[in-house]
Amino acid sequence: MSYAETIILDVRIGQVPKVVSALSGREGVAVWTSEIGVLNRVILFRTAETYAALLDGRPDLLTAIPEDAVQTVDVTGWRIISPLLPAGEHGSIYEWRCYELKLGQAGNVEDAFAAAVPGRLGLSPLLCGMISIEGTPRLAHIWPYADMNARLDIRAQAVASGMWPPKIGGGLVAMENAILLPAQGSAWS
Repeated sequence: MSYAETIILDVRIGQVPKVVSALSGREGVAVWTSEIGVLNRVILFRTAETYAALLDGRPDLLTAIPEDAVQTVDVTGWRIISPLLPAGEHGSIYEWRCYELKLGQAGNVEDAFAAAVPGRLGLSPLLCGMISIEGTPRLAHIWPYADMNARLDIRAQAVASGMWPPKIGGGLVAMENAILLPAQGSAWS
């Protein structure tokens, strides 16, 4: 089993370059900026084989964040529930989808997601699917795409086939989607 962490930074206007510069090039850390979704947002993503290892690396990453440039920081640990693509170049855009779950629904949502993923992988790779192990119960998944046209075409094919999205609507409270661009030197780009 492996684990992931997201650190979502809502950055002060005009300070995204400063934050990206301070965090890019760190080994094993993806640095993405929001292109569509909440603006002035930087998302950090990293993985570890154990939850303890994830926690051990957290302070170093948090202290690298320029405090004067950031308004809010949201840190979440995740258990990875799908195959994880290794760090490397996977696309020019990434789609982040995150769903807040109704209390007591994490197991049902995870099962439905796991059942739908194999068919969906026939259309495009999944960076990973994750269930939160900290904070609000959530499911998130991250998809790399060559570009927005590829994303639109693949998503349309998946929906038309009926294999996607997973049948999880009854277990959800809220849904969020963002299109992210990898920063230069990002571990997943």
